[in-house]
Amino acid sequence: MCNKGRPEDYGYHIQKLGKNIKYLADENLIKHGITFEQVRVMRFLDSYSSDNPANQKDVEIMFELKRSSVTNILQNMEKNGLVTRSGDALDGRMKKVWLTEKGKDLYLHLRSYLVKLEEVIVQGMTEEEKDMFRLLLKKSIQNVETFMK
Repeated sequence: MCNKGRPEDYGYHIQKLGKNIKYLADENLIKHGITFEQVRVMRFLDSYSSDNPANQKDVEIMFELKRSSVTNILQNMEKNGLVTRSGDALDGRMKKVWLTEKGKDLYLHLRSYLVKLEEVIVQGMTEEEKDMFRLLLKKSIQNVETFMK
């Protein structure tokens, strides 16, 4: 099978970038017993608290994941003591979720790694190139989402 034209395909490069970022992240995070997806959820939940919790539905919407996928991620995080989930007093079907102290501490520890990972992605780019890269990524995402409709 010939892959002559393949390295120039946009999808190939996007997939390879995503795969490499996930690999780098997971390699570093495995020693903490946490996945890249869980860290992304921690970043999202960082601005919430037990007094002002997020809804599990907010996580589903933010990451465009199915309810069952988010439930699985949050259950694993809860099992590891990183989040607390509780039923809503008015609607038991709704789950409130927030980081525990252990979750907050771990996220604070990992936040600098996430910043470093973001820096690696755009290393060697000028500020103009970084802005253009972000713009083009957003435009590509929008194009694909429009095509999916």
